[in-house]
Amino acid sequence: MRTRKVLLIENARSNGTSFAAALKRRYHVQVAHSGKQGLALALAARPDVIVLDAVSLRTSGDRICARLRSGLGELPIIHIRPADSPNGESVADMLLTPPFTSRKLVNRIEHFAPPATGALLEVGQFVLNLEQQTLTTPWCEKKLTPKLVAMAELFLRHPNEVLERRMLMQQIWKTDYMGDTRTLDVHIRWIREVMEPTPQKPQYIKTIRGVGYRFVLPDGSESAGETAR
Repeated sequence: MRTRKVLLIENARSNGTSFAAALKRRYHVQVAHSGKQGLALALAARPDVIVLDAVSLRTSGDRICARLRSGLGELPIIHIRPADSPNGESVADMLLTPPFTSRKLVNRIEHFAPPATGALLEVGQFVLNLEQQTLTTPWCEKKLTPKLVAMAELFLRHPNEVLERRMLMQQIWKTDYMGDTRTLDVHIRWIREVMEPTPQKPQYIKTIRGVGYRFVLPDGSESAGETAR
């Protein structure tokens, strides 16, 4: 599965913030510090999406956006434009005006990025990136070990179903041996530390005493599915 490519055109903000770190958790990111440099990089590497952070460049970004469109055709452009910019016209595919979270920017990129087949498994408010082995929740984003990825995938693909301890051992550790399941208990604790806002009081991964565990999906949440959003 191919990692999608994002070109981020930004400069260092006065408060030191940058979208680069958040985007690099999901994508192959190139960073340019001017519109001219961004156009050159885009022509050479042809990204899937361009993010133009005009706020950090201290400009409306309309002219930069027009040059990008002229040189790159229909390649998707997300334009982060200052709210107090003079009236102008952007040729970008999407406009964003601060303040907003990096999560919102990621959602907009996913709208334009081509499908990364099977890369993202989204269930309710949980997004498991099977390629990059990260799990994103409303309260955190964590890189997982391969065993935790396998465990998270099982829970997300079987919402509201009771998964027996033996089945978890078979699927994740490829064994029928049930003489010592302390490893399973430890991994359940670890996955709860990522998937639960309060791991000591689990509300999503419930213990079914004497049987196993159930991933509780709230009513109205999406069912399991692979998505490119």
